Parts: sequence; structure tokens; C-alpha cells
Amino acid sequence: MARQWTQLTPRHHLQALRAYRWAVLALALLGGVGGGVASLLQTPVYRASAQLFFSPNFPTADVRQLDAGGNYILQRVRSYTEIANSPEVATTVINQLDLPYSPEELMSRVNVTGKASTAVLTVEVADETPERARDIANAIADEFPGFIGRLEKPTGVESTPVKVSVVRRATTPPSPESPQPLTDVSLGLAGGLFVGTAAAIIGYARQRTVRDESHAAEVADLALVGVVDAGSPASALMTRDERSVRAEAFRQMRTDVRLQAVGERLTSIMVTGCGAGDGQAAAVGNLAIAFARAGETVVLVDGNLRNPEIHELFAVANEAGLATVLRGEASVNGVVTQWRQELPLYLLPTGRVEPGPAEKLFQPDRLAKLMESFRLGQVLVIVNGPPLLSDAEATFLVSATDATVVVARLGSTEADQLAATVAVLRKMRANMLGLIAVR
Repeated sequence: MARQWTQLTPRHHLQALRAYRWAVLALALLGGVGGGVASLLQTPVYRASAQLFFSPNFPTADVRQLDAGGNYILQRVRSYTEIANSPEVATTVINQLDLPYSPEELMSRVNVTGKASTAVLTVEVADETPERARDIANAIADEFPGFIGRLEKPTGVESTPVKVSVVRRATTPPSPESPQPLTDVSLGLAGGLFVGTAAAIIGYARQRTVRDESHAAEVADLALVGVVDAGSPASALMTRDERSVRAEAFRQMRTDVRLQAVGERLTSIMVTGCGAGDGQAAAVGNLAIAFARAGETVVLVDGNLRNPEIHELFAVANEAGLATVLRGEASVNGVVTQWRQELPLYLLPTGRVEPGPAEKLFQPDRLAKLMESFRLGQVLVIVNGPPLLSDAEATFLVSATDATVVVARLGSTEADQLAATVAVLRKMRANMLGLIAVR
């Protein structure tokens, strides 16, 4: 079963990155520049820290009393982390250092933490100048023992049960904690790359058209029999046995079609697509030319009565053609025309189509009789068929021919329509030779 367009493989994710690579690179560059600009605009912040140690403040040699005192300290230290950064301590430090902060502003710059099951507190201070960060941390560490003493001192007792020691004084931080330009630029690049990559994959997933030949082949679940350029309107057909890359692509497509049909008696091929503008007519016309140049007698039939293109592509009259033959107004030999004298390629355009449902002309017995006449003439019939999903007569042409080839225009054919077209062909048990991808 063909995959729907939303089912992307890792390979297609990589193709998405290639398809959107400039957008990815641009977003990554913008992220890096943004990170660098943010670093330049951000005020440097320095962080200094001091450590305090808490121990029992009573002389004893009794192990049980020491153990009880240690547990008491551990319980109290958990409370100290909550009350250490207090307005009282902040006011004292502001007055001592003549700081330009209110108590609330200073408290917002201080962070007191303690590790579980330890009697150690760390006082961290963030400030715009390294020296002031150091001085504030040391001033808080110096003030804290007196603050704890006032809190813990029992009434009528000269000493407090808790001793606070400064075990590590704050030093001048050598570099700011933030910003860090290299880190910010790296994070900006990484963030931009991530956003760009995500945008590429999402954009690829939301893209409803087939993007490249491998994606088209996977959606259709068919072998590629050709990847060709549509060419400009003025050069849509190979008018001579040229040695261009495009001409070689059609010759290779002719070979691949034959290889896909090895072991089969292939006298007629119906080519269908998903809608107008997919380059089908030019692909079919050049495929017919490639077979004719290989020496095979080819009749190119335009079966797209609603949107005939073959007569315009080959610049021939369209007064009589397939519709004329199916109405019984003329024989095949009376309406086919040889395109060029030196090439065994004959054209059967649509002819004049009368108003009314086109599928009325495509009666199974009439088509079978027409195809049998071609088989008896030992010619290869290539039919430019209408889109299978919109034109009911396409199903009659599929049944009347030996094999079917599907055309998809890269970047134009919708993936779900391509998958639906192939699904219908499979239900009809059509003999599908493969997929032509038109760039």
C-alpha cells in the first residue's frame, strides 16, 4: 500500500533538511547573532560565596550528649536556610557597607542554601561588581553568628547552644557568572539550528506535494521508470536525435519500460496522471518519440477528450481523431497521421468531441475493437490518458491496454492524490509498469 504524505521516513527528514537547508542555516545564524547581541547588552553579574559551619556550643565529653547536640544542630540548620536572608541582616550589611540598595533589593541578590544532613550553609551573593559581591557575602557571614546568637540564646543564659563559624570567606570572582558570550552564542546557534530543523521537518510534513523522485516513488510504491525534465513550451519535444541529457533520460525511460515488461507481450501502454499541469503530455510524447527512434512503429493516441494536448504539442490538425473513430464516422487508417516521414511515429489526436458525457464513447467493445486493430498491425500503442480520479473514461482505457504508467510532477502533484490514483489502479488489478517523475 502506498504511503500517505504524512508518513515520513528518516531519509525524508534528511531530505527535508536539504530542501530547507538555507532556512535552517539562516535561523541558526540568527540564533547565534541573537545570543551574541544579548550577551553584549546584558549587564555582567558576578557571584561570590562564603560558607558557615554550625556546631554545638556546650562543653561535654558525653558521646550521647554530643550525638543529641549534633541532631539538634541539623534540625536547626534547616530552619536557618529560611531565616538567614532576613531584613535585619540585610539592613545591618547595607549600613555597614553603605550600599545603594533597600533591604528587599539586597535580599533579592542573596541566596542561602544548605546540603541535606550537613551543618554547612552557603551564602551566595550576585552583584554587578565583583568586589561588592565579595564584600556583601563576607559581611553577611560575619553578621550571621550574632544574628543566630540573638535568636537562639535562652533567657537567663549567657551563651547560645549553637556556635557559628566562617569556614570559607568569599573571594573576588575572576569572571562574571553571566553573560558568557561564547556560551550564549553556542546556545543561540544550537537553538536556531533546532528551530530551523524542526521548521524544516514540519514544513516538509505539511507540504502536500511530492518533493522529489524518491518521495514520489515511495508514495506510489512503484518503481521509477524515468525522471525527466518537462522542458519549456518551445522545446517540449525532442525534435531530432539529440545527445542532450534530457534526450538521454527519455531513451533510458524507454529501456526501463521494456525491462519492467520483460516476459510480457506489450502492445499498448496507457499513461495517466493526477491532474492538469503535471507535464504528462510532453512526457508521453517524448516517450513515443524514443520508441520510434529505436525502430518501433508507434501510434500515439490522445485519450484525454476533456483536455486534449497532443495535437497542440505536435502541431497537427484535430478535426478528426479518436472520437471520430469511436463514433464510427471514420476508420483508424483514415485519421492517423505520420508525424515525420523519417520516423515511424503516427498520431491519433482526440478529434472533434461532441457535447455530452465523454465516457459514452469509451464503450468496452469499441475500445477492444480499436486495440485489436492495432495489435493486428503490429504497432506499439501509447495512450495519453486522462486523470484517473476525475475522468471516468480513464478506467476504460486502463482495461483496454496491456499496461499502465503513472506520471507525477515533482513539487506540483499532491501526494495524497498520487497515492489514491495508484490505489484505484491496484483495485482494478492494472498491470502497472512504474512511475515517471517530471521535474
